[in-house]
Amino acid sequence: MPERAFDRVTHLAARLFGAPIALISLVDQDRQWFKACLGLDTRQTDRSLSFCAHTILGDGVMVIPDARQDPRFAGNALVTGEPFIRFYAGAPLVTPDGFKLGSLCVIDPQPRAAFSAEDQAALTDLAGMVVSELELRFTKRELETEAQGRAQMVRFLRETQAVNEALLGVSTLTQLDLPPQDTAAFAIELIAQAGQVDWAALAAVEAGGSSALNMWNVTPAGEAFSDLMPRHLPPGQGVVWSVAQGVEARYERQYAALPDASEAVVQAGAQAIAWLPLGTYGEQSLVMIFAVLRPEARWSARQRELFEAAANVMRQAMSMRELTRQASVSAHTDLLTGLGNRRAFLEDAEVPSGQLGVVDVDGLKGVNDTQGQAAGDELLRVFGGALRDGCPPGGAAYRIGGDEFALLLPGGDRGALEGWVAGAVAAVHAAGFPEAGASFGAAHWPGGAEDHAAALQLADHRLYEQKRSRTPSR
Repeated sequence: MPERAFDRVTHLAARLFGAPIALISLVDQDRQWFKACLGLDTRQTDRSLSFCAHTILGDGVMVIPDARQDPRFAGNALVTGEPFIRFYAGAPLVTPDGFKLGSLCVIDPQPRAAFSAEDQAALTDLAGMVVSELELRFTKRELETEAQGRAQMVRFLRETQAVNEALLGVSTLTQLDLPPQDTAAFAIELIAQAGQVDWAALAAVEAGGSSALNMWNVTPAGEAFSDLMPRHLPPGQGVVWSVAQGVEARYERQYAALPDASEAVVQAGAQAIAWLPLGTYGEQSLVMIFAVLRPEARWSARQRELFEAAANVMRQAMSMRELTRQASVSAHTDLLTGLGNRRAFLEDAEVPSGQLGVVDVDGLKGVNDTQGQAAGDELLRVFGGALRDGCPPGGAAYRIGGDEFALLLPGGDRGALEGWVAGAVAAVHAAGFPEAGASFGAAHWPGGAEDHAAALQLADHRLYEQKRSRTPSR
């Protein structure tokens, strides 16, 4: 079944390299099949006919200028017959652990004399986008498996109607696209009602101490208790600190008798208190807290079952959502500069109107040749950081290739784009790269171009016109 994200990559590759055929090919023991296919009617071929099976044997882009002149492919049925392959360029799809799944390739029935290093780098970047998309789908499958496990847990723990309703409510909350704090806050209110407690809270523990993010007064006794409870405890004070560092729940009947009790909490009238860790998200560890304020109160098996089942569901769901968020951020971020990558740029550019600029860093090769790759990377980091720090309101900067950056702005003020680039050039000069500069092309849509894709092509064209017509400004 066609998938839009992969189809977009093949369409982009075809436009970028002027090729009538572009494929995302996955190779197994006996065949290659196409995750996305532009320009061919078939969805798979035997591995014996596969050019991509040869691509995954190497570490970089495989380029075949004319397949008729290559002894490996001269007799291949795809060369002697439809689609009459002549030119082929393929980049392997390599997972983070080094496993090669297949390739992203462009094909032309006409031979070509060359496929430049810049072209190979761009094709490799597009292949990386494909791998990132495949990784996201793997994470989604893990989430679906986890959701099935949560559903089984909920069914197993349906001992009473109150527990059943609370857990179903918590499970529903975890399906929503909410930040961890919001998920926990809504869920704790449900659990507190079903668990027949007097008071509940969501606490955040971090380097500066612990703070009550939310409190719920379930009974009048809980309201009086809440009025006296401290909103913040210093680092290391109170049971909540030790619970946040571990994974086990803790239940106490007589809080005041504990050696690690907080005097402020004791004075508020604490009796039986339960603490359940929910995991760490960013710099905060979340803990949900329940209190029963009747003297000689005990924690029942039903209450413990409810609290721990709900905490497990919340912890798993919030952790998986955080992993998914991190995976999404990683898939949209250039690791060297911290800017958005080509994928982020293409997604963000899908708006009705805007202005974009395409920028090449001039002088990078000279820095690499004379000062080494590390210096070249530093030049790119400085340039990217200057684009980020100098970004006009509403704008965004991206690294979309080896030395190529893209800029997005609302409106049509070309002067703002030019000033933005000039500021980045000044920053790299100040950082010790006086020979570096930038070539620049810009376009806007609608008006200048039909849409963002046409604007990108026009900006690229203007950039290379500038390169041909003059020495880039320093």
